[in-house]
Amino acid sequence: QQQQQQQQQQQSLQKHPSIEAQVLENGHTIRLSRKVEYHDNEDVPAVISTISQESTAIDPAVIEKRMQAWVKRVLVEMRICPFTKSVSKSGQGLADLGVPVGKIAYHTSAASPQQICRLMADTWMAIANMIEAGPSGKEGISSILMAAPKFDEDFDLWSGPIFAMLEAGVVAAGAEGDVGVVCFHPKYATPDGTSFPGFGHMHSVPRLQQWLAENAPSQDLSTEEVAAGGAWQRRTPHATINVLRADQLEAAEGRRQSGIMYAENICKLVGNPDGLGNEKLAEDLQRERNIY
Repeated sequence: QQQQQQQQQQQSLQKHPSIEAQVLENGHTIRLSRKVEYHDNEDVPAVISTISQESTAIDPAVIEKRMQAWVKRVLVEMRICPFTKSVSKSGQGLADLGVPVGKIAYHTSAASPQQICRLMADTWMAIANMIEAGPSGKEGISSILMAAPKFDEDFDLWSGPIFAMLEAGVVAAGAEGDVGVVCFHPKYATPDGTSFPGFGHMHSVPRLQQWLAENAPSQDLSTEEVAAGGAWQRRTPHATINVLRADQLEAAEGRRQSGIMYAENICKLVGNPDGLGNEKLAEDLQRERNIY
């Protein structure tokens, strides 16, 4: 009988081998594995999906301090976003358009590039909490900043496949009328305009150059300087998913004059002669990344 069971297990092994798959997208390999276990008297294996774990510890409290320092410096003090006036709340200046002021919800995902499913789960849990909380009141949430530090070194993966998945998820969930996602990263690069980078990205360099010429003609900035001026508006201490309410996005687009705002932002960041410049901006960002 024991010999018969061994033969059955061997036949089952041939029918249900362990699986290791590599999913290749835009040059990035995501390694998935499936471990197959066999139990007594069972021909059908128990399948356990596994993803490699990383041991690097992430302290959400530290990550939140870093993100808040960036919000204070860039969005509040430099006024890069005219509708964020504190590190705890956003949506200011839109009340007459029906958009209440709400909390900024800071979240941290410990997911790694080998755990993209976990990142998506963390993001959608945060979105579900925001929708359930509503936009106003004591618990109302205006926006989400979801930091994912383990993606800090791979901007191409973050800006390409990750945000394509996020956007596809929003569409598949029929949530376009509820939320929009915006891309931030410590190595953010402004799209060069040769192709559409997807939703949630900074305007292209040619568009920014056009707005700068129209609204700040005295600024004689090179293509590289304009690209830097766009990028510094999206360079956060960590790879970050910014989730905004769709009605807030629509109201903000209607209220602000995009050409003027982006031209002013570029001048503040890298303009001549009063812009902070790349070196100072890099120092400030690195200081925020070193907060503990």
